[in-house]
Amino acid sequence: MPETANWLIGETWLQEKAPELVPFIKKYGHCNLTPDAEERYFEVLLTGIAAQQLPPEVSGKIMEQLRRLAGNPVTPEKLLSLPDERVATCGLTAIKITYMKEFARLVMNRYIDFSLFPAMTDAQILKLLKNVRGLGQWTIEMFMLLSLCRPDVMPGDDFQLKKEMQQLFNLKDIPKRGQLNKLMEPWRPWRSLAVWYLWQHSGDTGK
Repeated sequence: MPETANWLIGETWLQEKAPELVPFIKKYGHCNLTPDAEERYFEVLLTGIAAQQLPPEVSGKIMEQLRRLAGNPVTPEKLLSLPDERVATCGLTAIKITYMKEFARLVMNRYIDFSLFPAMTDAQILKLLKNVRGLGQWTIEMFMLLSLCRPDVMPGDDFQLKKEMQQLFNLKDIPKRGQLNKLMEPWRPWRSLAVWYLWQHSGDTGK
């Protein structure tokens, strides 16, 4: 059964098996990622739908307004109780509202049952959530890494990660998902932690 990551175990493992990451581990210390409470899963994924093709600051304001209407965290029940016209005042398009409410119904009827996630593999969660219109693979992978704290997630479409990998391995071009898979294979089963360290470096250098 998959469990929430013990980052200290992963840190020791990477220090022994991934010498190229040791400078990052020494500089940035222990990973401080902690899993979200189950009652926040819906809102986290809902944010992914809202954020499609929008800058983070815009999607952030949209979600702030939605929380004012639907509570914090936003729940499927409350979202479905709001007329589309009221939800639209938050700055959401009609198609995004449709996707959000479809998602809410899937959670309400237990097609998506968050309580089962601890017993599911990463692949099972990815397959299930990819059936939700408006949720892309990157959003789901980020949810698994940041909200579920699964230890071996590779968000292969993350631009920051790809830029860091290009620099770390002196690549001519920004790597695509397939190349990332090959480069990060030696970091299994702690790819999530490796990604976290690379993100710290990316933020540190302002890229």
